[in-house]
Amino acid sequence: MDIDPVRYEVFLHRLWAIGEEGRQTLQRVTASPIVAQGGEVMSSFYDTEGKMVLACSGHLRFAGATSDAIKYLIEWYGKSPGFFDGDQIFFNDPYVAGSHTYDMMVIKPIFHKGELIAWTATSTHTADTGGLLRGAASEIFHEGIRILGVKVVEKGEFREDIFRTLTEQCRDPQYVGLDVKAMIAGNNVCGKRYLELVDKFGPEFLDAAGQKTIADSEEMARAKLRSLPDGRWVSRLYSTALNKQTNTAMPIQIVCTATKEGEHLKLDFAGSSPQMANDANSTLPSTFAHVGVALTNTLFWDVPWSDGKLAPVEVSVPEGTVLNCVFPAACGFAPWVGEKLVAAVVECMSKILYAAGRPQDVNASWNSMWTAGGPGYFPGGTNREGIRTAQGIYDIHGGGLGAAPHRDGVNTGGHMNIPSGGISDVERIEMQYPLLYFTRNHNMDGPGAGKHRGGLGSFRLTMVYGSRDFTNDYKPYGGIPQKAFGLFGGYPVGSGAFRAIFNPAGDVWERMKAGDYPTHPAQVAADGWGEVHIPEGTPERLAVPEFSLMSDFTACGGGFGDPLEREPERVARDVRIRAVSAGMAEAVYGVVLEGGDLSVDVAATEERRRQIRAARLADGTLLAPSGLDNGDRNWESSLRFHEYLEIASDGNDRAVRCISCGYLFCGPDENYKKHSVRLVLSPEELSGTRLPSDEDYLGRFHLYACPGCATLLQVDVYCPALGGDEDLMDIRVGGNGRV
Repeated sequence: MDIDPVRYEVFLHRLWAIGEEGRQTLQRVTASPIVAQGGEVMSSFYDTEGKMVLACSGHLRFAGATSDAIKYLIEWYGKSPGFFDGDQIFFNDPYVAGSHTYDMMVIKPIFHKGELIAWTATSTHTADTGGLLRGAASEIFHEGIRILGVKVVEKGEFREDIFRTLTEQCRDPQYVGLDVKAMIAGNNVCGKRYLELVDKFGPEFLDAAGQKTIADSEEMARAKLRSLPDGRWVSRLYSTALNKQTNTAMPIQIVCTATKEGEHLKLDFAGSSPQMANDANSTLPSTFAHVGVALTNTLFWDVPWSDGKLAPVEVSVPEGTVLNCVFPAACGFAPWVGEKLVAAVVECMSKILYAAGRPQDVNASWNSMWTAGGPGYFPGGTNREGIRTAQGIYDIHGGGLGAAPHRDGVNTGGHMNIPSGGISDVERIEMQYPLLYFTRNHNMDGPGAGKHRGGLGSFRLTMVYGSRDFTNDYKPYGGIPQKAFGLFGGYPVGSGAFRAIFNPAGDVWERMKAGDYPTHPAQVAADGWGEVHIPEGTPERLAVPEFSLMSDFTACGGGFGDPLEREPERVARDVRIRAVSAGMAEAVYGVVLEGGDLSVDVAATEERRRQIRAARLADGTLLAPSGLDNGDRNWESSLRFHEYLEIASDGNDRAVRCISCGYLFCGPDENYKKHSVRLVLSPEELSGTRLPSDEDYLGRFHLYACPGCATLLQVDVYCPALGGDEDLMDIRVGGNGRV
């Protein structure tokens, strides 16, 4: 069928608007903070076979997952019980679609004159599914209801029996019930508006236009890949989780090897850690969904969000790893694992996009965290009114974004998975949870330092109030930066973060009546409000008495470029607005301030920066000499693949060369890090503090500097306990863009 291009554009924009209307309807009906404010919701459209035609701007991991669910529903139930006009089907099995049982979807077939012509679906993250409280599961059977498709609306009639069966298994049936009804409402809007499009354009046009959207997405994705240089990029990121045998922190690594050839991209996650005996696992559908998140955010953001955009992408995930756990492994923390995967893919893609000369699409990590451990954000118990507390406080959506080649990261810009997400409102949290907020503020020294620093992220300090049965998930302190990467000399993460539970000291309530309260975690112990509580045996759930204080922080952004290249006045301003401490300004940025106005001491700053560069060369280790003639030769740039490095040619030879000073490192097929000066820095040296548990850090920072000019080229995180190549070869690209 020939498609008029004007009518097609009208269709495509109208379908997007309908999806947005469905998403917003869902957010208005629900009572869930995570949905109404956090934005963990999606409306989307599919063809008769379950291929995604278009998704709206909600939670990106939901869109692709629903494609899998619809395809299985057709296979399993197409004949019995069959699908009819007015049906709506509930589904939440993470081994088929989605990330964990808390990812619920309701799927609606759309009929016209008795014929199935399309599907629409809405999805939410719902806070409870019954089962064990978050953090305590060791197999999927502990994680509440797991439904492989059941009609909650049948032929237009609401199934009260099914609805009650689903919701009454949960701690707060009204809460979960409103989420289910909100999804039904969103589907009703999308289905009705889609049929209006049928009336306007006809069913044949809509089917053809939907197939064109999928085909266009695939062609646009292939064109984007063709525009990138060929090569291989590797990312290795870390996190920690509870080792149930030792009750200590176990390091986990996510390894992503991105190989780009022509119009094909392969993502291989070989080398990632084995699956865990707790819930820190991702099912294969969850992993595929998070790959979609990462590529949509970085490479395919301007490609219509359909299944076509991932057609030229191959994903390989070894079975039995944290990214492809074997049934019946628990997977309640699959989104948490998925965020590491997203960061690993984004690191590779950012370096590919930089080599392609597209700096506007390059970002350092949006998900950098100093460490994990201590209290999480999944409370339990009852609030002041005796109502069950929903699991999940989503201040995490107020994270800092990564720095870019020409700007700092946004301080509290959001969450990479959710283009339309938002941070929870403090007053609403206090209304629904037994917590009082003392403060929620930007996190000084939180972001990764760099020529452009990352976004600050935020921290909060709360007090348990009005509950005698409050519990919280709890993790051991791991001491390794989480899902963190900086780019081209930028630090992966800063050190200004503190997560802990404090036992109250004295009568906290009486002190508060006098108008006193702490506004920063450092004040709690210093001013006698309480002491850090480290429970014995690291329980997965911890009872937290009333008036206990809890501090937490959100993810921050990674840095871009050598911090010594940041303009001194910008550093001074960061100190004045409490984004950077004076100590960090001098130690990492090499900026010395003077006077009450914290102005730049120009001469002292120049000397301090000279000292830092000299120390990089003196204190570091030259891993291997260049082996190349660094004399005068007529080198010309062939490909700039790094802020400070390029592949250069003199007509006969090719080499990796420093753009700043002309130093020749090695051939283009070698690892430039092996010919750099490496300085090993512990997180304790960077932060000046130990972990709240007084344990040693598991991670190290590896700083790589140019032997010629001491420019900082890369700051990697490395975990000696997991081993592997200490100097990971992250980039392999030839002068003509070929491997």
